[in-house]
Amino acid sequence: MPPKRRADEETSAAGGAAPAANKRVAAAPGAGAGPSSATSAAAVRSGAPAGTRTGVMRAAPKPGVRKVGAATAQARAKAAVPGAGVVSMGMKKEPPKPAVVTRNVLMWFRTDLRLKDNHALHAASVRSKVGNRNLIALFIVSEKEWEQHDEAPIKIDFWMRNLAKLKESLDKLAIPLVIKRAETPESVTSIVEGVVKDMDISHVFWNAELMVDERRRDRRVKRALLALPNTVVEECDDQCVIPPKEIATKTGNPYSVFTPFRNTWSTMVETNPHFLELSDEPTANPDEAKKLYADIFASSAPNSHPHNLDAELMEELYPAGEETAHLRLKDFLAEKAKQYHETRDFPYENGCSSLSPYLSAGVLSTRQCIAAARAANNNKIMVGNDGLRTWIKELIWREFYRNILVHFPRVCMNKPFQPITEHIRWTADQRRFQMWSQGKTGYPIVDAGMRQLNTIGYMHNRVRMIVACFLVKDLFVNWQKGEKYFMNNLIDGDLASNNGGWQWCASTGTDAQPYFRIFNPVLQSQRFDPNGDYIRKWVPELKHLNEKQIHDPYHTLSAKDFAKLGYSKPIVDHADSKKKFQDEFKRIIAEHST
Repeated sequence: MPPKRRADEETSAAGGAAPAANKRVAAAPGAGAGPSSATSAAAVRSGAPAGTRTGVMRAAPKPGVRKVGAATAQARAKAAVPGAGVVSMGMKKEPPKPAVVTRNVLMWFRTDLRLKDNHALHAASVRSKVGNRNLIALFIVSEKEWEQHDEAPIKIDFWMRNLAKLKESLDKLAIPLVIKRAETPESVTSIVEGVVKDMDISHVFWNAELMVDERRRDRRVKRALLALPNTVVEECDDQCVIPPKEIATKTGNPYSVFTPFRNTWSTMVETNPHFLELSDEPTANPDEAKKLYADIFASSAPNSHPHNLDAELMEELYPAGEETAHLRLKDFLAEKAKQYHETRDFPYENGCSSLSPYLSAGVLSTRQCIAAARAANNNKIMVGNDGLRTWIKELIWREFYRNILVHFPRVCMNKPFQPITEHIRWTADQRRFQMWSQGKTGYPIVDAGMRQLNTIGYMHNRVRMIVACFLVKDLFVNWQKGEKYFMNNLIDGDLASNNGGWQWCASTGTDAQPYFRIFNPVLQSQRFDPNGDYIRKWVPELKHLNEKQIHDPYHTLSAKDFAKLGYSKPIVDHADSKKKFQDEFKRIIAEHST
C-alpha cells in the first residue's frame, strides 16, 4: 500500500498482523549478521588442506559486486589469502587460521527463486569450482512457518510453481535440488544440518533475510553448522540494491522520510555503478553429478499449493518462471514504461508492470528491474523520461520500506511507527470489517477493489490506497486488521511495502498521509475510473448504470431503481466519518503530545 504518489503494484502488498509471538519483525542493525565487515562474494578463501577444526563464519559479501566471469572469479578465489590475522594494541599479530578444504557446496534457496543475479548462488558456484566439487541446492517447504506469518495460500502456490521451474533450470546444469519438508519452524535447523552431513558439504551459502523470525532461524542454523568440523557459512546481502547498513543521513541516522532517502539513494547508485551490476548465473556441475545424484534428479518438486481461487486463471495471469518474469520486464519497458506516469493510477488501463508477484518471490530482483529501466533511460535515475523515472521511484519505495523495517522494528511488531497513535480508539464493530472484506460497503470503487482481491489475489495499487483509507478513516477499523487481510490474500504480498502502505493510509506511519487528508471514495472513483469500467468489471450488478450513476448509485437513483440493483446501501456517511476521524486524531494529539 503506497502513498498517494506511489501507484504501482511493485511497491504494494504484504504484511499481516500475526500473533505477536510469531509476527515477522525486522532485525535491528547488525542483529545476527555475523562479522560487520563485508567481503566480495568472489573473494572466498582458497581450498588449501587444513586440519580438523570447528566451522568459521565468513562475513557477508558486499552487495553489488562487479559482474565477473566464472573463470576470473575462480582465479581470484584460488589466489585469496587465507585468514589474515588481527592486530591489537599491545598484542602480537594472530597467526592465520587454516582454510577449510572445499568439498561439496550448498546453496539454500528461500525467497530468491532465480538463477540470474543471485548473490549467494553466484558465490556458491564460484566456491564449488575452487575444489572442483559439486554445487547442491536446498529448498525447505515450511508450511507451519508460512502459516504463522500469514502468507497467502495463493502466494505459496506461486512459490511452488516457481520452485518447479527452478528445479528444471537447475537440472539442466546438473545441479541437484534437494527439497525437504519441515514439520515445525524449529525443525529447519536439523534439516539443514542433516543435508550438510549427508552430502559432504564444506561451505553453505544463503541470502540474508531482513525479518527477526528469519534472522533468529538463521542464527540457529549457523550455530549448528559452525559446530561441525570444517564447515563454513557465508551469508550474502541480496534483498536491497543498497544494504540498509550502508545508507544513512549525514549524522549517521536512518532515514524516516522518503524524499531525502530517495535523493541519497539515487546519488549513491549513480556515482557507484557497481550497485546495479548483476551477478552471473551458476556454472554447471561436472557431468558425473547426474549419476551421483540420480535419485534427486528423478524426484519431482511440488508445483502447487491448495487455495480457493481459480487455478487455471491464476496460471494464466501469473505464469511461473524466471524466463516469464524477464519477458514481462522487457515488454513493460518497451510498451508501457514511458507512459507509466500517465497511466499508473487508472485501474482499467492496465498501465502497470504486473511484476510484483515475481519481485515478492525473488524470481526477479529489484536490481534487475532498476538496472534495465536505467539502461532504457540513458543511464539516468533522477532525470530523463518521466515514465521511466516514475517507475524507478516506485521501486525505490521498496528499498525505503525495507530500511524502515530494519531500523524501526516496532512497525512490524503490531505497533505503529508513531507511538502516539496507539491511543486511537478504534471501533469494535466487527460487521464493518466483514462488509469491507466482502466488497459490500455500498461504495462501488471500494467494493470493486475488494472483489478483485478476493477473486484473483491482486488489487490495483491506486485502489489499494482507496480501500485502505476507507477501512481506517471511514469505517474506523484498526489498520492492522486490513494489513493482515491483505497479507492473507495477496499473491504479491510483501511485508515491508504493505506495512508501510497501510500505516501511510492510516496516518500512523513514517512520512504518512496527514490525518486531516482523507480520501473521498466517490471523488476518487470519478477521477481514476471516470467511465466506470473497473467498477463494471468487478461489481456486475452496476454494469448497466451510466457514467454518473455508477460512482454513487444510492444518491443518483430513485429508491425504487436502487432497490432493483440488489446492491448494498452505503455502510457509513463519508462526511460524518471524516469528521469523527479528524476529531479522534485531534484528541490524541491534545491528550498525549509532549
